[in-house]
Amino acid sequence: MKTASILLAALGSAVFLNGCKTVRAEGPEIPAPAAKPRLAAAKQNLQNKRKKATEIPPVLGGVVQSDSWVIYKDKQQEEFTGNVSYDNGSYAFKADYALSERAQSRFSARGGVWLRQTERDGSFYEAYADSARYNYKTQKGWLSANRGNTVKLVLTDEKKQTVTAYAGKVSFDLNEKIFVLQNNVRVERPTPEGLEILTADKATYKQAENYALLEGGAKATDSQRTLEAETIVYDGAQNASYAYGARPLVHGTTEQGTFAVIADKVSADNEGNKITLDGKVQGWMVSPQLNESAVNSKF
Repeated sequence: MKTASILLAALGSAVFLNGCKTVRAEGPEIPAPAAKPRLAAAKQNLQNKRKKATEIPPVLGGVVQSDSWVIYKDKQQEEFTGNVSYDNGSYAFKADYALSERAQSRFSARGGVWLRQTERDGSFYEAYADSARYNYKTQKGWLSANRGNTVKLVLTDEKKQTVTAYAGKVSFDLNEKIFVLQNNVRVERPTPEGLEILTADKATYKQAENYALLEGGAKATDSQRTLEAETIVYDGAQNASYAYGARPLVHGTTEQGTFAVIADKVSADNEGNKITLDGKVQGWMVSPQLNESAVNSKF
């Protein structure tokens, strides 16, 4: 149940917004003495290097395309309306509307928001939402969906395997590397055993700690088994996963038959080599091999 990989999709959703920093509104231009040729050339060379490093010109309107672009100097804002888009090869962005607010260190977008980040190894992250906001000073932000819709996050790795997550809202803190998915969370990821589906009311991923927490009606299921509990924890640093609350239930089918086990707590290593059930353990198993055994004729 390695939920870590999908929650990283939120990071890709935020990185582009981090690049979209506005600059202060310039006051009246003050004439300056002409610079010496060498000094002027050095300054120009430094400016070119900075521009190449950030790939963002002094005003966002220079790279962000839209049907309408309005600058409000008194508010230190840039407003983009209609077919808003940006693409520098590594980061791409689309929306119906976007607003840059330098005074609040904030960039917001709404209406068909789409974000994409492509890595050098060929992997990429995508996000689909109805609205988004990012504060590039605090490095905090969110993606949200309108009622009846969901935020969709997609991670495609260098091997072209795709993990997809859905939620009503995604919030993140890039400084602390914490990502939170809320409201009807659903994660789908491929495994050697088939498609694994994780669901919960809320999912929290702490990237620095390789720690994931599913809360509220949490469930992890694949083609053979299902784990249900109030809370499911994946702790990569401790190589442990465990479930508790509302009497965790494990049920499914193996080569031996159909089974179901309930306990106060279920724990395991992350490879599934060792599984421990604690507290009022109860269960049953229906096995065709046992039912068809000759020993049953004696009873």
